[in-house]
Formats: sequence, structure tokens, C-alpha cells
Amino acid sequence: MSDFYIVSILTGGIALVAGALTYPLVRRDLSPAGAVLAVGCVAVAVGAGWLLTLFHALLGFAVGLVVYLVTRRRLTGTQAMVAGGAGYVVGTLLSVGALMMALSGM
Repeated sequence: MSDFYIVSILTGGIALVAGALTYPLVRRDLSPAGAVLAVGCVAVAVGAGWLLTLFHALLGFAVGLVVYLVTRRRLTGTQAMVAGGAGYVVGTLLSVGALMMALSGM
């Protein structure tokens, strides 16, 4: 099996799992169309992040979910999604930065 197919299947699987975890969390805070749009955006972001940063995208996804779950109690659904997206970006960047610092000291 070609490496391209392995990477494609793995990336699609990771994006699918991220979307499947996101939908039950956002469906009651957003409209049905908004929930599907949010799931699509999460799947694309995690899939692209997986290709660029490998497991760091999963750490960022976990941070984004936690930020969303905490902020949705105090903010509107849309504001909580934006905060979760920011948490995803910051979590991924901090994870990549920590690995870069660790590897530079070797």
C-alpha cells in the first residue's frame, strides 16, 4: 500500500473522529445547520493540523474542547465556539513550541 494512501486514510480517520466527538457537544448550542458547519470546520482544522503537526493537533483539539465546554456556560454558543477555536490554535502552537524547545536542547 502506498504511503499516500496510509496518510490519507489516517488523516481522514482523525478528522472523522474529531467531527464525531464535536457534533454531540455543539448540537444543542447551535442550530442544526450551524452544528454541521462547526463539525465541518473542526474536521478540516484537525485534518489539516494533523498533516502539519501530527499529534499536536490532537492536543490542541482536546484543549479546544475543554475551553468550549467551560465557556459555553457563560457565553453564547457562537462565542463559546470562537473561544474553543482559539483554544485549539493556542494549544496546538504551545504543543509544537514545547517540542521545538525540547528538541533544540538535545
